[in-house]
Amino acid sequence: MSSEKRIMIFRELDDKYVLKALYPIFTHYNCLDRLNEFISNKLFFELKGEYSQVFMFNNISYEKINEILQSLYSVRFHPYSLGVPILVYKGSDVRPTLAFGRYLADICKNKFIITNYDLIYKLIYGKPILINANYKYKNAIAVDKFNNFIAYVKITKSKKGKTKVIPVKDIGWYLRRGG
Repeated sequence: MSSEKRIMIFRELDDKYVLKALYPIFTHYNCLDRLNEFISNKLFFELKGEYSQVFMFNNISYEKINEILQSLYSVRFHPYSLGVPILVYKGSDVRPTLAFGRYLADICKNKFIITNYDLIYKLIYGKPILINANYKYKNAIAVDKFNNFIAYVKITKSKKGKTKVIPVKDIGWYLRRGG
């Protein structure tokens, strides 16, 4: 085994690349009409590694980010995260991060609003729930009554006429996985 540390390099992404990367996510959760608005006035960087990531920055210039990175590099510190991580991908498998969920909750139409805290806790613990409502979409952003992100969910028809809501990735995931 090599004791050599892998140095991570950040690179700025242009809008065309970001639009292509976010397109499937915004389509999946029905917020494609807000994609151009979402990326405006933001900077996006990619960190390549075993799992590559896209990070987002609000209200900061490229020069300032570069200055921060150069300062860190000069003291031989190579960060593995900078900004808000929004996507993680390996090959063609692109997934939104939990941190990105709070942004999607504000703009996407495929929402599953939960007011019952017992059901919220079940989702946070990674458990599916059964409800007496029908949804026209299969993928949604689960939020509480205050629009706080809870989980990415899959919605399916269940036996006995109920709808099953299955957490794909929820805020409790970090606690269960140690991530």
